[in-house]
Amino acid sequence: MSASSRRPDLDALRVGAFLLLILYHLGMFYVPWGWHVKSEHITPALETPMSLLNPWRLTLLFVISGAATRFMMAKLSAGQLAGQRSHRLLLPLVFGMLLVVAPQSWVELVEKQGYAGSFLDFWLRYLAFDQSFGIILPTYNHLWFVAYLWVYTMALAAAAPRLLPALDRWGGRLLAGPGLFVAPALAFGVYLATAGRAWGETHIVFADAYGHLQYGTAFLIGVVLAHSDAAWERLTAARHRTLAAAVLLALIGLFLADTGIEDAAGWPGAVFAFLREAYAWMAICALFGYARRHVRRGSPLLTTLNEAVFPFYIVHQTAIVLTGHLLKPLALPAMTEAGIILAVTVAACLSTYALARSTPVLRTPLGLKPLPRRLAPAPLPAA
Repeated sequence: MSASSRRPDLDALRVGAFLLLILYHLGMFYVPWGWHVKSEHITPALETPMSLLNPWRLTLLFVISGAATRFMMAKLSAGQLAGQRSHRLLLPLVFGMLLVVAPQSWVELVEKQGYAGSFLDFWLRYLAFDQSFGIILPTYNHLWFVAYLWVYTMALAAAAPRLLPALDRWGGRLLAGPGLFVAPALAFGVYLATAGRAWGETHIVFADAYGHLQYGTAFLIGVVLAHSDAAWERLTAARHRTLAAAVLLALIGLFLADTGIEDAAGWPGAVFAFLREAYAWMAICALFGYARRHVRRGSPLLTTLNEAVFPFYIVHQTAIVLTGHLLKPLALPAMTEAGIILAVTVAACLSTYALARSTPVLRTPLGLKPLPRRLAPAPLPAA
């Protein structure tokens, strides 16, 4: 497959990962972990499935994003790539921070600090960079992925002339043969066992050493894999084995997690970190292999969903947070509450996509490509 053509397998995984994110953030309203708002129906049983998703869901997206960026570089110069991606990523990021994300921070302050002001009162303080609430304002919340992706794309564009040949040469060797299945897992394990355990993941773009090690490396792996037909063939051939390895490692991890080893000091916690990242990489390899094997062609539905997931991503968390907050006083049963939140979120996502498609000025801020410029009509010949 040429570098400039679509990769329906990667498109399908990208769509699936973003749609899964909607369910994951709905789960965050109910799982015992801290979040912007919480339901009255805390459900500890959700910890297990969400813990199984956590190690690989975002790393997968950054690998796919790295591959997609490399495909773009076959058609764009480094300068064109930087300009196009800045337009496509920074405008939605700024728009999202100013308008879409702000209600999340307001609801969080209402629930956690008893803030009594209206959203308009809060929004004016939000736009004025008011830091008196003890949280960073304005913020990007779930849109941190867009900020990180922009940083990595700009770094790649700036270093492309020298970096890409070295990446292809050394990265290709590192990911050849068994290294494809071992090297990334070892690297991610080292990151988690050292920087991850020391500093954690902050999602603050200028203060997230572990996050940048993890996701920057994932992005570069995608850049290298993009043009390696041999690597994709190995992933396809090994899909059953990597799935079996992921299942086995997941079962071992779940058993060990009950012992408290994940947070243990010294080598026991470090060993668990390597186990966790080995599971994550095997899961990613299996997903790549099965998608490559079974998603050979695109479809109108996949094309539409691939276009729609960015608008969905921009608006979904705000819909979940606001709807969950407004429903809490009604004291609905958990399943009824969750069903309403999901229905409202899906409606908000579809409405946002429709609005972006029908309103040219909102296309880019809401995550769609701008409409192509119409060619000026040719001048009439002189009489």
